[in-house]
Amino acid sequence: MPPVIEFTAPPLPHYITSGLSPLPIGGKHPSRKNIGAFDLLVVVRGCLYVEESGHKYEITEGHALILLPDSYHYSYEGCKEETLHYWTHFQILGEWRVVDEVEYHISHGRHPEGEQGYLSLPPFAVSSYTVALPQFTKLAQPQKMAEAINELNEMNRNIHLASVRLRQQTLFQEVIMLLSASLGADGPSPQSACAERAASYLREHYREPFSAIKLGEAINFHPVYIARCMQKVFGCSPSTYLLRLRIDQSKLLLIQTDLPVERVAEEVGFNLAAYFTASFTRFEGMSPRKYRQRFAWNKP
Repeated sequence: MPPVIEFTAPPLPHYITSGLSPLPIGGKHPSRKNIGAFDLLVVVRGCLYVEESGHKYEITEGHALILLPDSYHYSYEGCKEETLHYWTHFQILGEWRVVDEVEYHISHGRHPEGEQGYLSLPPFAVSSYTVALPQFTKLAQPQKMAEAINELNEMNRNIHLASVRLRQQTLFQEVIMLLSASLGADGPSPQSACAERAASYLREHYREPFSAIKLGEAINFHPVYIARCMQKVFGCSPSTYLLRLRIDQSKLLLIQTDLPVERVAEEVGFNLAAYFTASFTRFEGMSPRKYRQRFAWNKP
C-alpha cells in the first residue's frame, strides 16, 4: 500500500501556486530534489511515470500523487501518449510525517477519537487534530478535484488582491478534503459516481445543445436523479455546470486566439452571441471584450 501523509492542524496546509501542464509523447515531469514544498500532481489525461524514494508510480487519469518536499523525484519514463495534468505546490507549516497505510489504520483503530479528550480541555482551548492524505490514490471525485484546481489557477490572475488570496486558501482546503476523502475509499458513493459520469459527459459534449433526456440516456440515469446528484456534488444543476464549462472554455479562446467574440461564442456552444456576452458578464463580472483586453498580456 502507498504511504500516508499525516499532519496536525491547525495550522492548515497553505496553498502556494498551481498550473496546468500538457506533455507530448516522450515528455517528462521535471526532476527535482528537496524543493521545500509539497507537489500535488493530478492527471486528467494520459499517464505520468514518476519515481520517488525508490517507489515507482504510474499516475493515470483520475489519479493523484503527492511528492514530498524533502525527497528526490524524477520521471523514470517518458509519456507514451499526450498527457495533461494539474500541479499544485503547497506547504504544511505544522507537524507532519509519512506512515505506512496499514500502520495508520491500525493506530487509529486502537485509539479512536472520543468525547472524553475534548471534555478534558481547558475552556476556550484550541483543539488540534490529525488529517491524513494518501500519497498516491485514485480520486473519489476526479472531476471535482480538477475543477477546484482549475479555479485556483484562474484566481492567480488576481493574486494581487487580498480578498482573492483568502478565497484561494479557502478553496485549497476543499482540495485537501477531496484528497483525504480518497484515503481507503472502496470507491465513490453512488451519488458521486453519477455526478462524475454526468460531468465527464458534459465536458466531452459541451459544444452540443443541452438535453437532460439525452444526458440521462448517455449515462443510464434518470434526469431528475442526475440533477439531484450534481447539485449535491457540484452545487449546481447539469445545465448550470455546462454553462460554467462553456464560459471556462471561452476564456481560453479569448486569451489564446484572435477569434471575434461572436466566433468564440459559437465555438463553445452558444447559439446567440448576445446570450454568451450576458452569461459571461454574469459569471466573470466583465464582458468578453474587457476580459480579453485585461488579460491580453497573458497571450502566448
